[in-house]
Amino acid sequence: MDAFTFVLESLDDTARLGTLLAGMMQNAPQVRALLLQGDLGSGKTTLTRSLVAALPGGDQAEISSPSFTICNNYPTCPPVLHCDLYRCPASLPDEVWDALDADAGICIVEWAQYIPEAALPKEFLDIRLESCEK
Repeated sequence: MDAFTFVLESLDDTARLGTLLAGMMQNAPQVRALLLQGDLGSGKTTLTRSLVAALPGGDQAEISSPSFTICNNYPTCPPVLHCDLYRCPASLPDEVWDALDADAGICIVEWAQYIPEAALPKEFLDIRLESCEK
């Protein structure tokens, strides 16, 4: 597994990375899962918000953290399922199991460290975000 490190100086840089990822995921249909890990406030939702907004139909999506709903669906092309597993450390909701196994759409999972190894898709991007104090 290849690993790369990027230093993002601001939330604007995080948003630009999300826009770049949107373009990449539109052109790489074999990668349909984006697994995000990082502490509270590390930029997971900011990254997701910019990625979804950059997809066709993203201007029609009300992009918010699914902390309480667990999963949000966005009417983009391809469609996006945005999940937050912060409140689900012991069990993975069926909707997430299904989305990780599906070939259609993009599944973005915050707090992806709670995904059991058996549920991991064959192809995914694993992004770990850390807040850096200057």
